[in-house]
Amino acid sequence: MAVLTVNAADLSKALSNAEGWFPARGPVPVALVTSNPLAGLVVTVTDHYTAGEATCPAQDYTGPHVAVEISRADLVGLAARARKDGTRKVLSRVTVEPDGVIVHGSIEDNNAETATALAVVSDDGFRSEWRLLADMFAGAVKNARPFPESVMVSPGYLALFNKVRPDVPGRGVALLTCPPVGAVFGKVGPHFRGLVMVLDAERNEEFAGQGGLW
Repeated sequence: MAVLTVNAADLSKALSNAEGWFPARGPVPVALVTSNPLAGLVVTVTDHYTAGEATCPAQDYTGPHVAVEISRADLVGLAARARKDGTRKVLSRVTVEPDGVIVHGSIEDNNAETATALAVVSDDGFRSEWRLLADMFAGAVKNARPFPESVMVSPGYLALFNKVRPDVPGRGVALLTCPPVGAVFGKVGPHFRGLVMVLDAERNEEFAGQGGLW
């Protein structure tokens, strides 16, 4: 079991940002929650066309690296609980273990309401998407660069960045292209990053250029 002490506002933003990128209906019905001393709490979600990774740094961390899959409904519950303390300048405690995730609320309140997300366990183990996404995010961080030419993406997917609560007011999204990954890589401050699949320009030629969208 890992025990994290985190800033309540950071926790609220991280869980809310992951919730915003997690579609109500999609091919991947679970989120991956991981914890480690370097990154803190990390929540990854995907629908195969986009992927979001929200991070909450830890002020204090005890225990091993832990990974667990949870349902969207439980992630929504964790985010709702975290938002109750999100505007307060307090520290919150989170525990992550193979059986699930618990948001305990303010460490100053021994009677604080808790929220629990139970692990979604599969006989096949963790979904294969997580390993692929880890490689894709690593590749994006290494190879992303400014746009040398136009790329085409779905505006609906790109609009997901509107749902991200930045670490500071007014923070924009930095968009870069990453041809080896085949995606647009976006960062909103230090604690959220997302991937949006690039559309095939040839297959979608009627939607681009003269006579298309511009």
